[in-house]
Amino acid sequence: MPMDLNLLSLYRANGQEQVAQPGLMAYAPPRKAARGREREWLLISLLLNGNRPFEAEEYEALTNAAAFAFHNMHGALTAALRAAADSINNTLLERNLSTTGRGQYAIGWVTLAALRDSQLTILQCGPTHVLALNAGAPRHIHDPALAGKGLGLSQGINRFFSQLQLQPGDRLLLCPKLPPAWADALTSDRGLPAPESTRKRLLAVADGDVNGALIQVTDGTGGIHFLLPDAPHPSNPEADATPQAFQPAPAALPPAPVEFFPEPEPIPSFTPPAAHVVGRPPEDAPSAYAIPPQSVDADEELVERLAEMALARQFPSSIPRAGEEADYDAPPAEGQEEEAEIETVDVTSTPRPSAEEIAQRRAESQRQMARAAVGGINAWRNFTGQAGARLRKFLPNLLPGGESDISLPVPAMAFISILVPLLIVTIAVVVYMRFGRSSQYETSLAQAIELRASAVEQTDPLRQYETWNAVLQYATKAEEYNPTNDAASIKQEAQTQLDALLGVTRLRFSPIFNAPLDAQISRMAVSDSDLFMLDASSGKILRAAVNGRGHMLDENFDCKPGLYGDKSVGSLIDLQALPKENTLNSSVLGVDAAGNLLYCAQGQVSRPMSLTPPSTNWGRVTAIALDSGRLYVLDAPARAVWVYANDKEGVFTDAPLFFFGNQIPEIQDAIDIAVSSDGLFLLHADGRVTFCTNIEGSPARCESPVQLINRFPAYGSRNVFTEAHYTQMILTGPPDSTLLLLDAEGQSIHRLGSHGFELMGILGASAGTIPAGPLGALATAPNHILYLALGGQVYVTADAP
Repeated sequence: MPMDLNLLSLYRANGQEQVAQPGLMAYAPPRKAARGREREWLLISLLLNGNRPFEAEEYEALTNAAAFAFHNMHGALTAALRAAADSINNTLLERNLSTTGRGQYAIGWVTLAALRDSQLTILQCGPTHVLALNAGAPRHIHDPALAGKGLGLSQGINRFFSQLQLQPGDRLLLCPKLPPAWADALTSDRGLPAPESTRKRLLAVADGDVNGALIQVTDGTGGIHFLLPDAPHPSNPEADATPQAFQPAPAALPPAPVEFFPEPEPIPSFTPPAAHVVGRPPEDAPSAYAIPPQSVDADEELVERLAEMALARQFPSSIPRAGEEADYDAPPAEGQEEEAEIETVDVTSTPRPSAEEIAQRRAESQRQMARAAVGGINAWRNFTGQAGARLRKFLPNLLPGGESDISLPVPAMAFISILVPLLIVTIAVVVYMRFGRSSQYETSLAQAIELRASAVEQTDPLRQYETWNAVLQYATKAEEYNPTNDAASIKQEAQTQLDALLGVTRLRFSPIFNAPLDAQISRMAVSDSDLFMLDASSGKILRAAVNGRGHMLDENFDCKPGLYGDKSVGSLIDLQALPKENTLNSSVLGVDAAGNLLYCAQGQVSRPMSLTPPSTNWGRVTAIALDSGRLYVLDAPARAVWVYANDKEGVFTDAPLFFFGNQIPEIQDAIDIAVSSDGLFLLHADGRVTFCTNIEGSPARCESPVQLINRFPAYGSRNVFTEAHYTQMILTGPPDSTLLLLDAEGQSIHRLGSHGFELMGILGASAGTIPAGPLGALATAPNHILYLALGGQVYVTADAP
């Protein structure tokens, strides 16, 4: 039976909920779809991560191209989904390779869902999440090991397929990044609440920005519909007709975006309560806020009536009411035997009350209770009436211009009207801060202390990590409620223990400039007296003088692209610091994507030179490295590394040599290069590392990729290398040569042995020393000095291991 997918967007950006969500698109099969695609709808959920903003048009172009590839692919459904993912990956990869020199990148996390009747086939690329309540059973579809880190990092992509057989009433939740509060979102619902109710609850429990989609499965025609938040149900059958979504066309004419339609009329098995129907109430419906007033006399009459009814219920028919005479001489009713007379003996001095006296006493007690109830209601009515009259008389006095016997200046009355609400709010906040937050603080701190005692006794590193992590969470929560020394001390201890278990070293960084530069620093190089920075936005090199007092920006340093005589130099994409002894007396070397070099020095005019192109010509220069007087040029699109040797004048004018022999690794997605006497290292966009050795007289031998080893058991099954996003790589000098990989998004540096590629530790910034954001560049200097760039600011520490 065909099923419909009814979607509600879960999108909040910068604290504002929005209906239109970039990257969330649905496509209907076109009229001339490929064989096998005629009845298959495509749902795309795409999230772009990177260090620059993305426009809605970019999302639309990527999803349009993916839908076109899907509906024009013959054969198996999985092949069509792969074609759609490949379309997005190729576009992002080409863009990433072209912007490597500017330090810009984009990674796509995508979930593709193809609907055919009641079968939903899902493809995930990147660590996305799909939560499904299918046939009453919860399911979390998420496998980062198979889905990989996302699209745009390499030519080959990792993907994870799954399949669901849909039934009416099923629910799905698509989200690239899963908020912790959503983990049990679908299973916590009782019954089958309205989608709008679930949407509001999901947005309420999640903090910060969110990105996702809530899907309700209903009987239908096998289509996908977008629902507007708080949309009323259609009142005519025509509104239930299947809406037309995207109509994919040739790539030259991208399809129009899907329109939002009102929520369709619910089927009998899924009827939202009336409280969730938003719209104007019927004209004849009574208003909850229009209850007519009733008089006090009517209330007293009602109370008297209720009292009489209560009294009437207390007396059986065999006992006369108070005030009535009991006919004891009356003969018994027909069919009822006359009671035998029994002589009683008086055993007490007080005579036993008769049945009539007991009934009269009970009646009098009930009357007194009824009178008390009536008196209480009357007193309450009088109090509320007097209070309301006084309040109605007093409130206008708070407003400027109101009629009042009190003569107050207008500014004073305006001040009072503002002061009274502020006092009420202040009192409420003080009460909450004094009692509510105090209780929550004590609870969180007690849990942190209890877990700390358990963590100290643990011997298994993985259990230690889990327990100390819980201690950190509770201590952080306690500190939010009340920042005391006890909470801060436990938090600091938990963080120190976690760092020791994970091999993390926290370094204190400090900025070198008083204010960030108007630049986007993407590369850095250091010499004994200079710090050189490549500005990706302008393509020029900046210089800061290094002295005992710190760093000072050289405003007169001129090393930028442009026309130098008959030579033209484009935007520089990489740089290398030159040794002091060189024939051109230059201090830094820059290169553009076409192989043009620019030699620069303080107080000198920049000198351009062109590298001799290889026999196959340039694809695109990606990065360069200097070692032992040789210049290594990475041309990733051409799968080549070219080696230039110094001539007698110390410049690189000779024809290059091809580094590889018959074994040429797949390096089209390589983004950085490092060279030492041990060999050549290449960093790929997806975090892989290629290592090659080239002994003179022997062809180069490469291992691609090398196996990165983690010896810290506290990580458990986590893969710290796939979680990171490496953007740059450098080699430290001998004797302890170390490979440093910059994790831009994690603001950390992974230290690997240059021989065994074993994780030696992770360098991170102490809390508060570097603001949030992806790092742009990395550089090292002697004496354990480490530089990190974020935007236009550079941070330095002298405590690097």
